[in-house]
Amino acid sequence: MTQYAVLSPEQRAFFETNGYLVVEDALPPDVVSELDAAINQVYAREKREGRLEAGDKLNMRNCIVQHDAFLKLLDWPATAPLAWQILNWNIQMITTHLIVLPSGPEPPPEVREKVGLHRDGGTSSQEMQEPHPRILLKIAYAISDQSDPASGATVLLPGSNRLLGKPPVDPETGGVRGAISVNVKPGTAFLFEQRTWHGIGRNWSGMPRKTLFYGYAYRWVKPMDYITMPEALIARCNPLQRQLLGVASDPLSYYIPRDEDVPLKAMCQVSSAKSQAPGT
Repeated sequence: MTQYAVLSPEQRAFFETNGYLVVEDALPPDVVSELDAAINQVYAREKREGRLEAGDKLNMRNCIVQHDAFLKLLDWPATAPLAWQILNWNIQMITTHLIVLPSGPEPPPEVREKVGLHRDGGTSSQEMQEPHPRILLKIAYAISDQSDPASGATVLLPGSNRLLGKPPVDPETGGVRGAISVNVKPGTAFLFEQRTWHGIGRNWSGMPRKTLFYGYAYRWVKPMDYITMPEALIARCNPLQRQLLGVASDPLSYYIPRDEDVPLKAMCQVSSAKSQAPGT
């Protein structure tokens, strides 16, 4: 566990208060380049097959099965450990989502901030009594440069993880009051939970905006975009990755975990014991 990121008390407090956390330099330049090339390859294929959305936007769910390069982010040591420290060891990946947002014309000022914000989890936010519990979080990886305010970066509302009801809208701009644009450089990651209101910004930077999202939830939450993973992918995985891909020996194990299905449990226990040992 020594190579895995450790959530500091300051980071935990920030996440609890604001509902998001930025991790700078989460991916080294060579990995960013590898993922960028993979995204370009997938995008070109989808465009060739006529599967892009309006404006040539790529909105691909369960993207982890679309290219070998995407698997490594499943348990990436600089970021994934933060997910199981915020939730706990009884988690799995429930979605992988690739968005490529091409640049368009500069929007007029009166619509620039009208970004549709939402909470994740489908209809769960409508069906659960408020205040909602935290049941999942996502890790977003900026593969393109999103430091430009015009780059279409993710927009989110800090503190909205603790909000009851819908966020207030500024009648003059049409934007959500207090919302920020997460403008970061390539290789930066940021976490946000499902209760945090967020959305896609507008891109008129002249360059496509490329982001990979990996969602994690408790194992008793149904995955969003797959039922079971391909055997060929599972065969390539280490035990931790197999847990995160939802592999289980028995359906009841999702609710009453069997140790053989959750190697992360033992890993966390070993890490906790070492951190509490004298002289550490």
